[in-house]
Amino acid sequence: MPALLCGIGLFLVHAEAAPQPTQAQVFYSPGDLVRVARKETLQLKGEPFLGAPKGQEFTVLRHEKGKGPVVLAFLQKEGGVVEVTLPEDSLELVPPDGWALLLRGVQAFRDQRFEDARRLLAQATQDAQYKAMASSVQARLEPVLKSAGQVLQVEADTALKALPEARQQRLAQAQKAFVDAVALGRNTTVELANRGYTSLAYSFEEGLDRLGTRVLPKIEAAPAGRPELPSSQLSKDELADKARLAAFSIVRCRQAMAVRRMVEAKSYTEEGLRAEPSRPELKAMQTKAEAEIRDAEDRYNAALSNQKRNLPQALLALERGLKTCADLPQLLKLRDELSGALEEKTAPPVTPAFLSATKSTVEPARLEEGRQLYTTRCTQCHDLEMLDSRSASSWKSEVSSMARRAKINDAQQGIIVEYLAAAQLLVSQAPAKKSE
Repeated sequence: MPALLCGIGLFLVHAEAAPQPTQAQVFYSPGDLVRVARKETLQLKGEPFLGAPKGQEFTVLRHEKGKGPVVLAFLQKEGGVVEVTLPEDSLELVPPDGWALLLRGVQAFRDQRFEDARRLLAQATQDAQYKAMASSVQARLEPVLKSAGQVLQVEADTALKALPEARQQRLAQAQKAFVDAVALGRNTTVELANRGYTSLAYSFEEGLDRLGTRVLPKIEAAPAGRPELPSSQLSKDELADKARLAAFSIVRCRQAMAVRRMVEAKSYTEEGLRAEPSRPELKAMQTKAEAEIRDAEDRYNAALSNQKRNLPQALLALERGLKTCADLPQLLKLRDELSGALEEKTAPPVTPAFLSATKSTVEPARLEEGRQLYTTRCTQCHDLEMLDSRSASSWKSEVSSMARRAKINDAQQGIIVEYLAAAQLLVSQAPAKKSE
């Protein structure tokens, strides 16, 4: 578990953005944020685990260029992190914005990667939205790094060792400059925390502490008057807990949104924003989830108003609502109430009436096998769709595309397609029957 948490980035630590991959050369660095470019199936220990829809985002744990799958982090509901894999050609890099560069820059300082910190913060200042904040952090960080370098330089100067008084005077001056710079840095962390940027505040605090330990290590026989590192004005344990919670909320929210569970996603954004009120990713995801929920509620109202006067329209609104928000309680309740009618439009049972209406030449047992395969294998990643939402050729293509994920062989594909063709014919006749 510790290694996995390190890989996922305890606080969503992203390595510096890798160059945009090309078809000839694809490589992702640990910590990169990647997006699924086509529908795929996550593999866990070499076995199919869960469907990964196009657009779902993951954090990279490991990837060996040209050597197969990319190892990604998946956060389970109980909080455990597992390693899952996807083919490297099914992923694309999510380019970092100004916020991501700013966060990575401060996290690079935390990890004592000073040149990376400088470079990333400089890049963040090029984003108009985050220029002021990045410039402010940059202005406080640079004196810390410069004065730390001067302290270490004086300590390493062999010529000064022969002049103890001069060396002590130079060292005291450099140490005081470093202490003053750290004090200003501590003020910055308080400002960031007060503005709701918990992860930035924590990473900056941690970086100051780690650098302070290197520059002003604790010495029992320290000379009188030796400056002490200014103590933090914040509770680092509390900051760490909040930063962790915000980061994990982001991961959970991404996973929920990927399967259209917008109510669940909204709850994760609320949890994360309580820990880090200004986190941009959480704000953006909250806005998206709320919009999707409102749209699903409109679909529900349409389904409800059409329930008695126009059942086909009600079922269509119900299906579209569930595609927008798969866990909206009122839609789920209505789906249960209309389950019989919905079944007739999505997977009608093979009855004598079915056989008579479709005049299918396929053996009834074979049609029933197709229905069973369709309703069990094809619902592992999504709900059943209305049969008249696609053409016959589109259904055939869809079955083929999901066959590997659903563990359906070629023969079973054919059986499913035969059932769908007959069932689609039945559904197409339903309006005419109703009007008679």
